[in-house]
Amino acid sequence: MGTDPKEAKSIIYIDTGGTFSDCVFIEEDGSITSGKAPTTPENLAECFINCLEATAKSANITLKEMLSQTGTLGFGTTAGTNALLVRLVEPKLGMITTKGLEDVVHMMRAFGRVAGLFVAQQMHMSQTDKPKPLIEKRYIKGVEERIDSRGEVVIPLRDEEVKRAVKALVDDKVEGIAVCLLWSFINNKHEQRIKEIIKEMTPDMPVSLSSEIAPLMREYPRFNSAIINLYVGKPIKKLFDQVTSKLKELSYKNPLLVMQASGGLSRSEVIHPVSTLQSGPVGGLVGVDFMKKLYGFENAIGTDMGGTSFDISLLPKSGPEYVKKPVVARFNTSTPMIETISIGAGGGSIARVDPISKRLTVGPQGAGSDPGPVSYKRGGVDPTVTDADLVMNRIDPNYFLGGKMKLYRELALEAIEKKIAEPLGFDVYGAAQAICNIVDDSMGYQLRLHIRERGMDPQKFALLSFGGAGPTHCAGYVTGLNFMKVIIPTYAAVFSAFGASTADIAHRYQASPNIVIPSVPYSAATLRFEIDSLDQIPAWAIERYNDTFNRLINEAYKDMENEGFKREDVSFRFEVEMRYGGQLWEQIIHTDIGCIEKIEDLRSLLTAYEDHYERAYGFAALYPRAGFEIITLVVSATVSVPNPKITKKKLEDKNPKAAYKGKRDVYFRDHFEETKIYDMRKLKAGNFIEGPAIIEGVDTNVVIPLKFTLETDEYINMVLTELS
Repeated sequence: MGTDPKEAKSIIYIDTGGTFSDCVFIEEDGSITSGKAPTTPENLAECFINCLEATAKSANITLKEMLSQTGTLGFGTTAGTNALLVRLVEPKLGMITTKGLEDVVHMMRAFGRVAGLFVAQQMHMSQTDKPKPLIEKRYIKGVEERIDSRGEVVIPLRDEEVKRAVKALVDDKVEGIAVCLLWSFINNKHEQRIKEIIKEMTPDMPVSLSSEIAPLMREYPRFNSAIINLYVGKPIKKLFDQVTSKLKELSYKNPLLVMQASGGLSRSEVIHPVSTLQSGPVGGLVGVDFMKKLYGFENAIGTDMGGTSFDISLLPKSGPEYVKKPVVARFNTSTPMIETISIGAGGGSIARVDPISKRLTVGPQGAGSDPGPVSYKRGGVDPTVTDADLVMNRIDPNYFLGGKMKLYRELALEAIEKKIAEPLGFDVYGAAQAICNIVDDSMGYQLRLHIRERGMDPQKFALLSFGGAGPTHCAGYVTGLNFMKVIIPTYAAVFSAFGASTADIAHRYQASPNIVIPSVPYSAATLRFEIDSLDQIPAWAIERYNDTFNRLINEAYKDMENEGFKREDVSFRFEVEMRYGGQLWEQIIHTDIGCIEKIEDLRSLLTAYEDHYERAYGFAALYPRAGFEIITLVVSATVSVPNPKITKKKLEDKNPKAAYKGKRDVYFRDHFEETKIYDMRKLKAGNFIEGPAIIEGVDTNVVIPLKFTLETDEYINMVLTELS
């Protein structure tokens, strides 16, 4: 007899990556079992179930037994992102907008030509082009209406004109209609009326309102968010329906939770499809936040090297940062996304020699899971980083994925010899080392740049290295950066899935009140605002500020109640995005204050802004004579759910003899070095290992070069240290 769903305490999370999909099963006592399966992009529901089955097999129980013990099951999917990137099946969509704005999503401002491109590509502007628009021009209808920047109706909406536009789109057999009007984020009366008319005329037509999906300033990204929500809605709904149907067949009765790009989980039946985009790397960042709290670090940085990319997630004391101008598949959007920096550097990144310059490059192109690296023997012909690791003997070809998959070293040797070594005049091992050096240097440079361009010191950050290829290359990309501590979790290969399992139910709500206060009393000596009474601020501004916050809070309560939670379960965090008058970009201010009820509330907000601005740009940059503008208000609503319990272990003998497997020759620094090999599963808390050594796990290897040491801590995570 299975466990009652209300009493089940175990957690499962599945994360679909570019090459492999990962699953973690975390039991009530904190024990973790993981499983992997090749990602099947054409049918993500298949690899979802394959992952579950692989994990149940590792746990020595049936899949039904594992699910019966599970109270929370989460899913991170690339389905929406893939639909936008590949565009194999394109839905025919329509759009209704304010007359005169019909070309906004085709003009794409100045961003369309370069958005989402690598810097090297942006430098050759003449060779770039705009992405293909998601809606054809003939399916975009303009209607006469106008709401001004203060939310006042200037030109009323005429129902008959809307009905003609809707009829034309229905006659064209569109599969969904996006409604995107000017200033609708201030007053959405007209957008709501258009939706009512659409539903009266064609009740089953999917409708996406820009004022509901992204009620923010800047119409091009706002319009895109509403369109993309429709574009990816069908494949996302199909995937969730397939998964939930299969789970019901397996007697799982609790809701399926889905990771959002904003960093929290939501029920699959209520989530906005657009909010799942770019959510893949977010699980890792949530895990970094969990580890940061577990260890008591103030600042942490996560590095995820998988098969396709290298993702960096920065988590300073103030919390995660959000992308100011999100880009998905080369389209600017307004959807809230936690910031992660990605470069094309993974185990599957392809190495090539430029035939003209004779320069060796690695990535950003990758081999994916099919055909994959040459050594997979699935038809791949271009050598990859994994092939180079194999040639250098960092990977045992007979123990890849714990022996479940054999690699063919002779194929990797042949490919690197022919395509890299011969054109460069290297021997095959030197060529393999060059491939690894280049990818390590690229990742190290990106790390250094990401931290220092924010004025932060690596010595104040703990770094976590994860992903299937991360521990293999960690020593290479952290060399010389002097992080406070470098930690490799024992479950590094499935850390993004583990991290997502620690996430709470969370929603992020944003709205632009468009409050512009051009004249505010200030001190010429301190360059600070000096406000003695709320009467010095226009009443409409305070009213709009409070109305916007209250609307967002009520929306949060409504959504959380729809997900089955009580109001008292919900906690809130607030942010205000503001700037001096006339500036183009705003600063993000974290505050404990929602509505402004008294003068102290306003002073606290303005002081927080001025302190933040002075820290970022210096005292001389303060400019109170321009007044201030409040661009966006943000409400983050969270309901805590059970998190994994990670228990400390007693530190034991430093000698790792119980984990010792033997020796093999591994290529380090231009020669082969006799290297000790250890079994990751048999390491004990307190074990100490000097390089050169390799720790072999079922789904990843840790490479410890010369002048590095590794010690397992009380959580049996591995602490890598560079000797001075």
